[in-house]
Amino acid sequence: MVSVINWTKLRQKILIDTQRTEMYNPNYWDKDANTINENLTHWDELTKKQLQQLSLSSELTVLDIGAGTGRLTLPIAKHVKHITALEPSETMLTTLKNTAQKQQTFNISYINKSLEELTTTSYYDLIVASFSLFMFDIKRALMKIDTLATKGVYFFMSASPWMDEGVQKAINGPLSYWSDFIFIYNILYSLGISANVAIHDYELKQSYDDFELAVLKLAQINNVSPKKKTALQDYLRINLVEDNGKLWYNRKRKMATIWWNKNK
Repeated sequence: MVSVINWTKLRQKILIDTQRTEMYNPNYWDKDANTINENLTHWDELTKKQLQQLSLSSELTVLDIGAGTGRLTLPIAKHVKHITALEPSETMLTTLKNTAQKQQTFNISYINKSLEELTTTSYYDLIVASFSLFMFDIKRALMKIDTLATKGVYFFMSASPWMDEGVQKAINGPLSYWSDFIFIYNILYSLGISANVAIHDYELKQSYDDFELAVLKLAQINNVSPKKKTALQDYLRINLVEDNGKLWYNRKRKMATIWWNKNK
């Protein structure tokens, strides 16, 4: 007998096991808004690759789920009629508003809520989510997204193992779980949505003000236990690069684009 994988429950278990449920808490991102915004220019290559995959035009309306400080929201706004930034972190959204005002970009609406909290009768031509699908009840979230979109949906997700390979080897940690996009793709399929998938390489560049902050952040992201902290420190002493007063952690990653068009 062939067993059927419940991808929703499996994903939920892994989120709990890896302590990544906190990543959907606005407070998790509030404290990092300035750091994330400072790094935006170093993610230009990734942003360009994402924009090239979107079918943008001047008559479209767009919803950006988990807009953050506007890495995708702001450039998308230049090519569409209107874009709505949905972001549960008030600090992130305030940063986005301030940047938009400085750039004199006025075709953006701002909603300081999570997708679950969003109550609207509005529909959007395109819905975009970039590395922001941390919802615990992802099946319900995907159904809601599909309902709100009239022309298409684009997700940008990690196609690399959840734990950085270098960190995993350094701390002799467990083998990494499957990449995030595998779960989303299969849950979509269970909902009757046959999505398209494309994989792209990119370089992720992240800066830290000091060594201890780098250790703290990477330990949190990779769920490194206190017993393994020394091994992580030894690894980072070798792999962090100092440049212009910052410590940089650069690594090669893979991004999955998952998209589907709505039937007219």
